[in-house]
Amino acid sequence: MENVLEIHNLTVRFGGIVALDNVSFSVPKGKVCGVIGPNGAGKTTCFNCLSGVYRPTAGDIRFRGEPITRLPRHTIARRGMGRTFQNLAVFSSMSVRGNVLVGVHTRSVGDFIGSMLYMPAVARSEIESRLHAERWIDRFGLRAVADEPVGRLPFAIQKRVELARALATNPTLLLLDEPAAGLNHEEVEHLADDIRAIRDGEGISILLVEHHMNLVMRISDKVVVLDFGKKIADGLPSEVREHPGVIKAYLGT
Repeated sequence: MENVLEIHNLTVRFGGIVALDNVSFSVPKGKVCGVIGPNGAGKTTCFNCLSGVYRPTAGDIRFRGEPITRLPRHTIARRGMGRTFQNLAVFSSMSVRGNVLVGVHTRSVGDFIGSMLYMPAVARSEIESRLHAERWIDRFGLRAVADEPVGRLPFAIQKRVELARALATNPTLLLLDEPAAGLNHEEVEHLADDIRAIRDGEGISILLVEHHMNLVMRISDKVVVLDFGKKIADGLPSEVREHPGVIKAYLGT
């Protein structure tokens, strides 16, 4: 099976602390890969390496077959990697529509002179950008609040705005960092449906870091487990659930 992401021997050290220790795994194209582990396992550190926030001490990351380990964040995003964050990263004073348009424009490559003179190609691009943003606004049921400042909206809706903005970048791979955090049971069910629809309807590969074990096991095609910076399991949800190392990490011996 073709992989959209391959991580080889990823190591991250902060002084004497080893946050990731020779971690290797892959994300198959068009699949959901869940990454789980206790607090401090290295999950978010891994995400930050993938999206260019951190540079690993050692190891290699290949996205769509190309090395990205030393690339800046904006270049990685333009190559097709979108992300949401554990702590909401929306523009609170900006409207829902404005937030989603930010996602669209991160993939736009404009010419300064053409933009200044508002050439026909720029005008066409702007129309296409707005239509693309409106598609995701409708897809996530945000039409009624499209002109509202995001900061005034309920937390669950803000989460949907952040997800819509990430998808507006046209990602090949979507990184979801704790998307269920702060959601109630009904909202988690809606999130599960959204993630399946993104995978099945849009063909987007998803790497999911999440503490909500039931959610991960239900929607993931494969699961990777980290503990104290090391990978202790990698396989189908049914295999990982019965893995002795996973049981020990979560329940103790």
